[in-house]
Formats: sequence, C-alpha cells, structure tokens
Amino acid sequence: MRADADRLVAVGLSHHTAPVEIRERLAFDEPKTLAFLQRLRDEKAVDEALLISTCNRVELYAVQSDPERMRATLLEYRGPHGESIEPYLYWHHGRDAVRHLFRVACALDSLVVGEPQILGQVKEAVRVAESAGSLGRMLFPLAQRGLSVAKRVRTETEIGRSTIGIGSAGVDLALQIFGDLVGKRCLLIGTGEMGRQIARALLTSGLAELAVTSRTFQHAVDLAQDHGGTAVPYDRLDDWLVRADIVLVATGAALPIITAEQVRRALRARRYQPIFFVDLSVPRNVETSVADVGDAYLFNVDDLTRVVEKGKCERATAAEAADRLVAEEAERFVAGLAELDAGREIGRITQAADAVRLAELGRSRRLVESLDAEGREQLDALTRALVKKLLDHQIRELRDAARTGDNTRLEWLRRLWDLED
Repeated sequence: MRADADRLVAVGLSHHTAPVEIRERLAFDEPKTLAFLQRLRDEKAVDEALLISTCNRVELYAVQSDPERMRATLLEYRGPHGESIEPYLYWHHGRDAVRHLFRVACALDSLVVGEPQILGQVKEAVRVAESAGSLGRMLFPLAQRGLSVAKRVRTETEIGRSTIGIGSAGVDLALQIFGDLVGKRCLLIGTGEMGRQIARALLTSGLAELAVTSRTFQHAVDLAQDHGGTAVPYDRLDDWLVRADIVLVATGAALPIITAEQVRRALRARRYQPIFFVDLSVPRNVETSVADVGDAYLFNVDDLTRVVEKGKCERATAAEAADRLVAEEAERFVAGLAELDAGREIGRITQAADAVRLAELGRSRRLVESLDAEGREQLDALTRALVKKLLDHQIRELRDAARTGDNTRLEWLRRLWDLED
C-alpha cells in the first residue's frame, strides 16, 4: 500500500451541517466506537480509523482501502424518521482532511471558537482508537501531530484567552478587582438568566460561597439548590452586603434596590474591603452614585457587553493566527507523508535496478569466474556505481514529484520500473 495522503479521508457531520435530532442518531459511546472501528477493519473498508464523537460532531478519519464499502457502512445510519444522513455529511480528502482534524483539535471548528473541552475529547478518541488497534503509520502520527498543533495554538495565540460570554465577562471583571476568586463570597439578588450565567462562571473559577436572595424566597431556594448555594431571606439583604465580596443584581424592580448609603454602611462594617457590583437590571437596580463610593466598583450590563464584544474581536483575530498556524502544520505533515512515500518508492526502484544488475552478472558467469577475488570485488563495485549513476536523475525527479504533489510524474516513474501497488 502507498503511504501518501491520497487515501486519507475525514467524513462526518456537526452543528454546522446537522440539527441535534440527526447528530444524536450517530452518537457513539466507547463500546459502540470500538465495535464500529472493528467492523470497518473486518470488512476491509479501511486500513486505519479514528472516530471522534461529541455532542456537536461525529467524524470518522480513515485510511480507505474500499471507499464504496466505507460509504455504504456509514449510510446504514438513518435519521429519526428513517431518512438518509447523506445530505448532512461533509467529506475532506488528503491535505484537507489533515487540516480539518487540526482545526477540530484547536477548537477552530467548535460552536464556541477556542473552547477547551474539544482537546480532551480528541485525546479520548485517540485513546479508544489505540485500544481498538485501528491507528497505524498514518493516523497515529496524524493524531499526535494534531494534539501537538493544538498545544501550539493554545500557547502561541490568544485563542483561548479572550472573553466571549456574559459569564466569562463577569469573571474577567471580577478578576480585575480581586486578582483571584479563592475564598470570595457572592450574593446573587434576583433570578435573571444573566445573573445565573455569571454565578455559574464564578463558581467554576474558585468562588468559595454563593448566596441567593429574591423577593420570592422559593425562587431563591430553587436557584440555590441548582448551584449548590445558600438561599437567604430578602429582608437580610443588608447583612449579606457586609459578607459579600461580589454582588450580582438581576431583578425586575423599577427603582434602585441598593443605594449608595447602604454600600457605605456595608463597607464600614467590612473595614473597607472592596465590593464588586454588577448591575444586570434594566432599569438599573443599583444607584449610579455607588460608583463614586470608595472601595465600591460598579459595572452595568453595557460594561459587560463591551467586554464580550472585545473578546469576540480578540478571538476572531486569534482564530486567524491559529488558522495560519494550522495550515502551515498541515502542509508540513502532508509533505512528510510525501517524503515517506518517496523513500519507499526509491527503495523499490533501487531493489529493481539491483535485481537487473545481478541478473546480468549471472549471465556473464564465465567472465566473473575468470576473475580473482579482487577482480570480482572491483567488478561488483563498478556495476553498483554504474547503477547508482543511472538512477541518480530518476531519484531526484521522484523526490521532487512527491514534494510538489505531481502525481502524473510519480505514476510515470512507477510505470517505468513496472512498480504496482
């Protein structure tokens, strides 16, 4: 079998091409993945295979041996109403398949560009394929290079460092005030969705305690249970202003529920440890004059939006840089496959030429036997040098054809020496 990238294919569907009711029909857990990879190899549809299955994508990377059989196996899977999944599939071949895998591992093809979860999911897919024995001399180095490229993108670009959601924006602003959130307490006033998002993000960033209060106490209880927090009665709001380092306000009140005077009292009781306020309400529920109180930091929903938009711009710029890096790495990997293929073909041509040399020496057995040992060694060295000289131009042509992807020239050289796959 040839070692070039011609037989490499990536086929799948994702959030870009298929709704969830289609994606869920192709969801693979580990046992199903192992069985599927084994079946493809047993049916000799592929020589190598790697399957990535997440909530947003199902993709098969394969070195094909029987493309029609592989396609038929995939199309056995149907939609929820028995419909074909073929309209939802995308296909990438050769260098495009290499580049696609690198983009997936780097989270450039994710629903949220730059999200970190996909790298772990690709690593898990590689582990399962290794346990299935379905990675070989092409897909194993390809998978390893993909993981390496993802690491480069994370360390050499800003792809994972900019804020793109309301929750992340709230965390970013809090970190500007406190440096870190270890040991910090948060009070969430109201049960609006944006407040929930920021609270969830804070909890995953090291927050020590979340308290929730609402005019309807049961609403506070329900939300606190969802997030492992503590529900507190609304009439204890002033007490919790003293305890809280971060205050998220997300209510439907028509007038401010937190005044500058309340904040001054809370800060005195806290010995002027700072309080970070995020007013997510429209109309605003925290008096604007709170921003003028020393050691109080007030941000509103427009401030968060600016952080989000800045994050989107930074992420887009970082994605462009990451895409350039991915394209360079994909070209480098494909070139490496071409060199591997060229080296193999050079070995076959050299063996074929040496077989001709030895056959001709055999036909001249009387001449060879008439020579003494030193003469036979000289004749052997002479014929080897002659063959090497005659092959020199062809070998350079083959290396150049492999490097430039000139398949016509490669095929001509193979036919010249009657080399068949």
